[in-house]
Amino acid sequence: MARGATHVLGLDIGTAFIKAAEIQLRGDAFHLVGRPAVIPTPEGAVRGGVVVDAPAVAEALQEVRSRYGMRVKSVIASVGGDSSVVVRITEVPKMSGKELDEAIQWELDEQTPFPVDEVIYDYVPIERPDADPEGTEMEVLLCVAQEDLVNAHVEAMMSAGMQPTAIDVEPLAIGRALVDVAGDELADQTLVNVHIGATTTLILVFRQRLLSFVRVIPSAGENLTQSLAQSLMVDQEQAEVIKLQLGNLQDGGFVEQPEADEFAGAGMFEDEAEDLGSDSVFELSSTGDGAAPLEPVDERATHLEIEEDLGEFEEPARETAPPPAARPGEPVDPDLAEAREHVAGALTEPVLDIATEVRRSLDFYRRQHRNEPIDRIVITGGTAGLEGLAELMAEETGVATELGNPFRHMMVDDDSVPAQYLQDIAPSMIIAVGLAIRDMVSE
Repeated sequence: MARGATHVLGLDIGTAFIKAAEIQLRGDAFHLVGRPAVIPTPEGAVRGGVVVDAPAVAEALQEVRSRYGMRVKSVIASVGGDSSVVVRITEVPKMSGKELDEAIQWELDEQTPFPVDEVIYDYVPIERPDADPEGTEMEVLLCVAQEDLVNAHVEAMMSAGMQPTAIDVEPLAIGRALVDVAGDELADQTLVNVHIGATTTLILVFRQRLLSFVRVIPSAGENLTQSLAQSLMVDQEQAEVIKLQLGNLQDGGFVEQPEADEFAGAGMFEDEAEDLGSDSVFELSSTGDGAAPLEPVDERATHLEIEEDLGEFEEPARETAPPPAARPGEPVDPDLAEAREHVAGALTEPVLDIATEVRRSLDFYRRQHRNEPIDRIVITGGTAGLEGLAELMAEETGVATELGNPFRHMMVDDDSVPAQYLQDIAPSMIIAVGLAIRDMVSE
């Protein structure tokens, strides 16, 4: 199973929160070491997934080290940001070697919105088990990131005394934590991940364990907070607290959407869908079963190998309580019930906007893949824990929906870590866990 480091800290530096998980592979079992970390990102330090204040992020990372006692030296982080990272699954004529390198250079010139000499990029052919051996086309996964974006992440980590050994991307990290760790359980399924972050939502399709579709939409957790702030006439900070404490979509009931004009205009969706997979957030390691580790494309290759010895962490971890959660069935007074209903009403419309985009994406995917059935939707990200979200998504898409839990197939070493804490943060930790196990699974 293991291909490289077997004890790694996965680090997800998000716009709203920084998440970190320390994972160790022992034999064939993944072990969660210590308590996973979730702390607020310093305000304004990360915008749209891009680190804009490296010193502030470095200070927060030092807090992660000291508070949670994370002493492992090897750290893998991810880069994101829909304006700074481009990912595309593209088809090219079957080729290899120098011919493929030249084809990728052409793709870079055509598809990247920033100067090619200021980027870090990588690519890998996608080897699907059901591909036609006589086919003349091949799929290639291409990722391009602005060099300054990657450098800012590395600067923040190294300033915090961390040793970054690789930079990865979010969709592949998610695939590992949801699909690869499950072994053969999902080998023949088509799984959709809806990862709702702070500023963007990723819609990913994994077919037979391989990434098949990537789309990013601008509606996410902040949109829900803004809608709630406007409805209740409170500021963003208050709205966020209210969303976490009272948000329950079932309190307000589901809003039925009219079907007649949903895709009004003959070709409206098809015209938009041509670019559905081109605005994503991400990087690569390898996407074919059993493929060898990807060699760097050039001196700016995405995998950073940084050899630097670091000292041991000194401060012990401190206990932190998870945010309060409503207890199912707990009696509430009429005023509280009315407040919850009002909150649900304010949240339902932006959530339905996300669900509609998911449904549109699945319709497009089915048209491109002979109406292939979708087995399940898995929701992750900071907004995934919103009560009633999975039920609403299932109702709107017609696909069974569940919350993602990257700890499901792992052993928990520390008995003092509350099971409820892990359950509460699980959907938010999907990227951090997927980063940590990057070199522990065969892709």
